[in-house]
Amino acid sequence: MGHIGYPLSTLPRQYDVVWCLYPESGLAPGPVARPSLVLDVRINQKEQLGAVICTYGTGEFDSSHFAADLIIPSNEYKSLGLHKPTRFALSLNSRMQLLWGPKYFVAPEYVRSANVVIGGLNDVQIQRMLACLKHRGLQPYA
Repeated sequence: MGHIGYPLSTLPRQYDVVWCLYPESGLAPGPVARPSLVLDVRINQKEQLGAVICTYGTGEFDSSHFAADLIIPSNEYKSLGLHKPTRFALSLNSRMQLLWGPKYFVAPEYVRSANVVIGGLNDVQIQRMLACLKHRGLQPYA
């Protein structure tokens, strides 16, 4: 049985924030839709399927994360479509490539009528994210 994906025309852009059932173990969709940062987008033209390389967002963080992960603070989260300050984990082991479709990408029940794409990082946030990657010794996707 094949996987059903969303149309390629709906793929998010790099550095968009999307609702994702981000896996907690293996590749099984997680139980709760959470914000996820799109680090790169892949397209399989032959199969007409898209995939998203993304990382999870969480409201849990402390000062040890400020240099290594992208923090969306209290004065920015609403303009990005988030409900609270959020940390996007940027380590290599927090990244996953997931099929762009309803198996992984759906809005939570309380905003079900909302778009799966919540918003996108602005230029200042992108520069902060790039500095965090550099701090980790990592390169962004081209």
